[in-house]
Amino acid sequence: MRNSLFASLALFFSCTYGLILLAQEEFTFSHDGLERTYLLDLPDGDPDGLPLVLVLHGYVSSANIIRGYSGWSDVAENGEAVVCYPQGTSDDLGINHWNANLGISDTDDIGFLSSLVETLQEQYGLNPACTFTCGMSNGGFMSYTLACERPDLFRAIGSVTGNMSAYDQVNCNPETALPTIHLHGTLDPTVSYNQGVILDGPWSGGWGVEDVMGYWTGLMGTTEVVEEAVPNTVLLDLSTVDFIRHFGAPGGQEFHHYRVNGGLHDWFGAWGNQDIDSTELIWEFFSAACEQSTNSIASEAPSTLLAKKVIRVMDLMGRTTDIEPNRLQLYLYSDGSVEKRIQLH
Repeated sequence: MRNSLFASLALFFSCTYGLILLAQEEFTFSHDGLERTYLLDLPDGDPDGLPLVLVLHGYVSSANIIRGYSGWSDVAENGEAVVCYPQGTSDDLGINHWNANLGISDTDDIGFLSSLVETLQEQYGLNPACTFTCGMSNGGFMSYTLACERPDLFRAIGSVTGNMSAYDQVNCNPETALPTIHLHGTLDPTVSYNQGVILDGPWSGGWGVEDVMGYWTGLMGTTEVVEEAVPNTVLLDLSTVDFIRHFGAPGGQEFHHYRVNGGLHDWFGAWGNQDIDSTELIWEFFSAACEQSTNSIASEAPSTLLAKKVIRVMDLMGRTTDIEPNRLQLYLYSDGSVEKRIQLH
């Protein structure tokens, strides 16, 4: 059954993280005849001018659960952003979900989340140019849907183990392609790295992660891509990470992908791979987007990739060569690191 694996994951999350959940006031919000709820992490002091981050839970999960394991509360506690954890509603099977055009309900989650964002921006004086959404699994799907439907409202999106619905793959045509960060395990048993959702049901199938990456980078018009291995500092997690960065778009957008080789359906850093921390990476990406102008996300982003100097270009046999467009080559940098890189034309 399509919900069996999700139910097992929800039970795992509830048992593992239930003891560390912090007491949090629940707010209500009326939309489309429904009384919706959300949690809110507010920094001490005046939040005026701060960014707003939506953090969307996965299927069968909840706002409380993702707040407990994700670590986003630390961002608010440090005074860096207001963090909101909206609560999904029951789908046709009575299971918590987001209606990311997956064919499992007719709930207007696009309208709800859009209205909630606009209300919070006005209520707390938050920066409308620094509003972001990210999520786990179904919450990642929903973030992609919002990127398709409301690119005017958000500055960038993030997804951990989520993807695009088959509907969005056909119908998504935003005026602006939002900067995107996507983290995904190659052995994900729920949202397959290569073929989308693998469980039977209306939401099954669709593109793999790299197809989605190709779609968004095509919309962005990126011209360069670099790939480098993240240091494998924790051997016991039985996984490694590659960082793939697409950049060079006329509008400055970037697509960052962390491919977790051997990774499962995990919020990396909370469980699964420990070489990276999903929340830290997403917040760094969002922060860079917030600091830059509307037309540029890449030019001033803090990155060692931009600070390093190329001292040698080699072919895959290690022989020195000139830069050749559309060919995979090795770039040796002044700090001793080596990257696989393709100059696109």
